[in-house]
Amino acid sequence: MLEIETSNNESVSHIKLTGDLDIATVEKFRSSTENIPESTAEVCIELTGLKFLDSTGAGSLVQVMNQIIAQDIVVKVVGIPKKVYEVLDVLGIPELMGEENFECLK
Repeated sequence: MLEIETSNNESVSHIKLTGDLDIATVEKFRSSTENIPESTAEVCIELTGLKFLDSTGAGSLVQVMNQIIAQDIVVKVVGIPKKVYEVLDVLGIPELMGEENFECLK
């Protein structure tokens, strides 16, 4: 199960994921990112509450990030739990997408 909270202020859109991002929930995640306001300069994807991430979920994260970046919007992935970051790291996603855009919890 995946819960998604979204909020927008003047220039930052915030997407908070809680639960599991896997093959069963990737469509819900993708659809939550379709209506980003035109005034958005940065999208912050918060993973603090993410408990599980599989390769399909990781792939959808890359796809969503690329779609947002194609709109000239900065994307940051923050609050990444260590276990989730390890999955992303093994797949080489921080290196591919820019390590400065990923913030792991200590």
